[in-house]
This record gives sequence, structure tokens and C-alpha cells, in this order.
Amino acid sequence: MATMSTAVEAPRMTAAEAKARWETGQPMTILDARSPKAYDESEWKIKGDVRVDPERLKIDPSWPKDRLTLVYCT
Repeated sequence: MATMSTAVEAPRMTAAEAKARWETGQPMTILDARSPKAYDESEWKIKGDVRVDPERLKIDPSWPKDRLTLVYCT
């Protein structure tokens, strides 16, 4: 069985925490990393999000530190 490891451990937040930050107007980038099927079947879409391939997503330590980068996946 293959295991996945990441060099950078990303902190997690609840949907309520993410919504609270969004509502304050805090600068953030939202990456939607749901599978194509999950995305297509969902009635929930986040306005302004960036769709990314969940198979190719890697946490990049060079992402801007002055804004939150939120990755949404299921």
C-alpha cells in the first residue's frame, strides 16, 4: 500500500473558522481541490476559488505569507 507524505504539515480549520475569516475581508486564496466528481455533484461552490487537480496539489512553502491560502478538499 502506498502512503502519502508531505514535507510541510498544514494546519487545519473548520468550515466555521474559514467562513469567519472570509467574512472579515481577510485576504485569502481558496484552492478547491475536490475531485471532479465531488465538485460537479456539489451544490456548493465558493465564489472566486481556484480549481486545482487534487492529484497534483502540493503545499508550496513559497506561497505568500501575508494572506491565507485555504485548500478545500473532501
